[in-house]
Amino acid sequence: MKARDYKLVVDGKYNRRAIMQRAWAYMKQNKSFKWYSFANALKDAWTDASLKMDEYKAQISPVYTDYPKPVNNLRQALIDLNPTLRCYDSSWR
Repeated sequence: MKARDYKLVVDGKYNRRAIMQRAWAYMKQNKSFKWYSFANALKDAWTDASLKMDEYKAQISPVYTDYPKPVNNLRQALIDLNPTLRCYDSSWR
């Protein structure tokens, strides 16, 4: 595959020219496979572009990078997922 300087995502938008060039490069690379058509190559190129878009969004927004920390307590994790499972104090006070 030739080294191309086109980026799949530019300023938060898909670069269709780069996606088409990547699809053609995939076609040239996999022409020995009879089942590998241009539709398959285009699908693979769009998959690469969507992964690049996810990376771009993760770089721009801090929301995508701040994942919740895992909880060691299973009961607390279930309560965090579904607050209706919260147990209230059952004492006779």
